[in-house]
Amino acid sequence: MALAITAAALLVVSLLGNALLGSLVTLPSLFEDDSRATMFRETRIGGDAGAKEKIAVIYVQDLISFSAPGSSGEEGMVGDIKEQLAKASRDEMVKAIIIAIDSPGGEVTASDVIHHAIVSAKKKSGAPVVASLGPLAASGGYYVATAADWIVAHRTTLTGSIGVIFHLWNYRGLMDKVGVKPIVYKSGKMKDMLSPEKQESEITAEEKEVAQRLVMSDYDRFIEVVAEGRRMKAAELKSGLADGRVLSGAEALENKFVDQLGYFEDAVAKAKSLAKIERARLVKYEALWSMRKLLSLFAESHWPLGRLAATPGDFRLESGRFYYLPGGWLE
Repeated sequence: MALAITAAALLVVSLLGNALLGSLVTLPSLFEDDSRATMFRETRIGGDAGAKEKIAVIYVQDLISFSAPGSSGEEGMVGDIKEQLAKASRDEMVKAIIIAIDSPGGEVTASDVIHHAIVSAKKKSGAPVVASLGPLAASGGYYVATAADWIVAHRTTLTGSIGVIFHLWNYRGLMDKVGVKPIVYKSGKMKDMLSPEKQESEITAEEKEVAQRLVMSDYDRFIEVVAEGRRMKAAELKSGLADGRVLSGAEALENKFVDQLGYFEDAVAKAKSLAKIERARLVKYEALWSMRKLLSLFAESHWPLGRLAATPGDFRLESGRFYYLPGGWLE
């Protein structure tokens, strides 16, 4: 027993030491520009050994959400992606960026923030951006991809799903069965708009109209980024395939939603071609150990970690939020 306690104590001390050392090692590089610190370090993942030029690979995976855990401590996984894009855009040796996407989409605002960060990184660095679509790059995942200069999809990629969904549960019937009745005081007639405690007959046409108007506003924004990124006409998108349907990679190519069918290696080759370079190292950015990261290991997490695949049941979608997601992901 004493041996086990000693071993556990040594493990904790070792982790604490590594976390502190990681923080100290990164102090000189914490302020790579005057406005923002970074806790991400560069790691080579392939490419041409010895090449000076680099292609940065940035991953967008699983549900796109401010609530998804991240390492930077700001805006969750969205903050991490922004931080990595900023780091890549500051590095003069990064000649191209690949956005590797395997995501069903997610929150409307989170998707738009990542899209904006990619566009900003392109403008700042002048580096071309290639999107490499994995098994799933639907809705918000495709929204993010439209910021790229070139999109490579696998033939079997599931993508498209251009649309917005706003999902609510109504549990008033259950409340009535158990004898619970809501008592509401409100400042205006719309303050409890679409409340799940209302009888269906109490939800007015005006409430439904307001909710639908919000949905369509976000849908129009989706159409706008697709039309701009893919050089399409908004009216043709709305009357065509931008009705929420999911497309295969082959269908997406046929309808000009992607530029090429291929694999990650093809995305790398295209990135080199656009950057006009022959050799490059592939790099990604990993968060260094920090006290925050260490403590997060001991905290309870509701997010799937270390899994081979993510399913709708893995994610706790919040009632009342707007999502760029396929409808089947709302359970």
